[in-house]
Amino acid sequence: MPSAVKVFVRARPTGAASDSFGVQPDQKTVNINLKKNEIAGLINNQQESLQFKYDSILQNTSQEGVFGLCAHEVVDNVLSGYNGTIFAYGQTGAGKTYTMSGDTANYQQRGVVPRAIHHIFREIDLRVEKEVVVRCSYLEIYNEVMYDLLAEEPVTADNLVIVEEQGVTKVKGMAKKLCSSEAEALAFFFLGESNRATAAHTLNKSSSRSHCVFTIYLEIRPSGDSPERVTNSKLNLVDLAGSERTKKTQVTGQTLKEAVYINKSLTFLEQTVNALSKHEQHVPFRQSKLTGVLRDALGGNCKTVMIACVWPEDLHLEETVSTLRFASRVRTLTTNAVINESNDPSVMVRKYQRQIAELKQELAMRDTFAGRGVVSYEDFGEVERQELNVKVCNFLAGDIGVDDIPVESLKQVKEAFKQFKVVHIALRQELQEELKNPPAATGAGPPAETAAVPPIEQGRGGEEAEQVGNEEANAGFHIGEAPATAHPPVEAAVTMMSGIMAEGGSAANGALVVQDKNAAFLGFKKKVATGKAAQLREKMQELREKRAILRDKCTQVNSAKHDIDRLQTQVEQMAAAVGNPEVKGGEGIVDSEQYKVLQELKMAKTLYRKAFDEVKEMRISLEPIAAAVQDWRAQLVEDFQAWYVENSGGTLGTGGEDEDGALDYAEQFEHLELARILQEDPESSAFHTARKTLKRLPKKAPAGRKR
Repeated sequence: MPSAVKVFVRARPTGAASDSFGVQPDQKTVNINLKKNEIAGLINNQQESLQFKYDSILQNTSQEGVFGLCAHEVVDNVLSGYNGTIFAYGQTGAGKTYTMSGDTANYQQRGVVPRAIHHIFREIDLRVEKEVVVRCSYLEIYNEVMYDLLAEEPVTADNLVIVEEQGVTKVKGMAKKLCSSEAEALAFFFLGESNRATAAHTLNKSSSRSHCVFTIYLEIRPSGDSPERVTNSKLNLVDLAGSERTKKTQVTGQTLKEAVYINKSLTFLEQTVNALSKHEQHVPFRQSKLTGVLRDALGGNCKTVMIACVWPEDLHLEETVSTLRFASRVRTLTTNAVINESNDPSVMVRKYQRQIAELKQELAMRDTFAGRGVVSYEDFGEVERQELNVKVCNFLAGDIGVDDIPVESLKQVKEAFKQFKVVHIALRQELQEELKNPPAATGAGPPAETAAVPPIEQGRGGEEAEQVGNEEANAGFHIGEAPATAHPPVEAAVTMMSGIMAEGGSAANGALVVQDKNAAFLGFKKKVATGKAAQLREKMQELREKRAILRDKCTQVNSAKHDIDRLQTQVEQMAAAVGNPEVKGGEGIVDSEQYKVLQELKMAKTLYRKAFDEVKEMRISLEPIAAAVQDWRAQLVEDFQAWYVENSGGTLGTGGEDEDGALDYAEQFEHLELARILQEDPESSAFHTARKTLKRLPKKAPAGRKR
């Protein structure tokens, strides 16, 4: 069904907003008042007022608000099986990258891409009746050359090609990374972000010098539908490079070359949109890599949203009008999005195997009713082939009649013809050998029919020889056993350790110092800070008890999930056994036993959802307690630091953990900071885990694109 492309305009917050940029109360219409150019003279037909209407105008809107208004519906459609695209367009410095990516170091300021990833995995957790596989890729178009930002070894356009398969545009050669969790998907996104090409100019300290497309692929198998049906959808999240006026950006050298390529590709994009809006017969999708990649988003099988970013200041009024005009043309486009359903080959194979087995049973039943003997409809084995070969040879020799050759099934007829061919080839080869090497006068060659028979006895002998060889191979070689005195004596080990300690005297002394400080810390807790230490132990005991309860709840969730999988498999087996494989979720005709299992499955899903919600609530309630423990622990360490310096003139060393598991200063600060963040927003755990993962990964830039 045709659907219109939705367009939203986001105005960059500024303290010098132009009076010429006005938004009407409906928050959908923009008025632009243009001042006449006095240089044109008295007769000047320049238009002084422009009006544009969009789906919504976003002013001073938070990142969460942008996602809720612009992207939430598209992401939900992708989870339902539709393709979706969200792309940001506008001049350089207008906030496109901030809108799509956000601040990757600040959870609250994250953009559309991280929020879309979070929304997808949260929905996957809630939809326990569906099996979802998530993959992602990250494409960069830099100077009209494509790069894979997630490839193990950075590759260029030599390996990446834009193709169209069954009406869907794809980039062949892209690495699609399997994402088993939200943190893993965010880590791939952050890795690609770190590999992007950026540069600084007068309008933007970190200007994107390339177009980037982060794509999320979903493979969904709904249990409520036919098991052979699979939906494959994708979500393209596009951050376009900003259009530039070189007079304003004042770029030179390589940055100027990049600006030329950026403006050129955006010009081709505008030409493509114009052709689509005017319904021209020829649409120039192949003019650039960018238009080729966005082919589906502009007029194909996709639900598309455009976010036009503008900079509403007098200095940038001309670029703002250009962006608004382009956004108005995009809003006239329509796409034809459909649910991408396909047949799963592996499931279809199992279905056909089941049908073949049922047909064989049907044939056996018909043979029984017809009074025929037992007829095998299975494939011929080696023994059956040898027996049929012997009968064919005896028939050719005249020892048996034609009625003695079995022709009870079509497979037997075909196999009999094959054996006739085998015997014929063997006889012809033997005749050719006799013509080349005639036998002696006193000797007589073996009968032709005997020579044609395959050497069955020899084959058995070969099998026996093979078995003997296997026994010898399994026996192996005896290399002896190690003597009891092979390991070094305890005295030698002690002497060796003493030598090592003697050579590394400084390290040993350091260890002693650490041990002294640890002993001092233990004494400080027992004698000086008795009250705080006791309160810390109480908090830790409470935390342990809460965590034990949480572990039990997690065990219940896992057990419920195991019951769901077991009952689902049982339902499928019972349905297949009675010849009604289409029974799913209560559909079709079921007997009492099947109905009972279906009810148990429904109850197990209900228990799973309830236990999952309880686990989520307990994790939220657990964070303040963990934060309190960290605060008490940090305060205790800080008090000990002051006490130790005052009494010994030293400083607290990094002696590792104490008996209560206290961490060093760096780890304590990291844990306290994470606890504080999680207390504010418990769902940010995956975001910060991905950030920590990114710090451990090396940054790789594709060859030929290093700045």
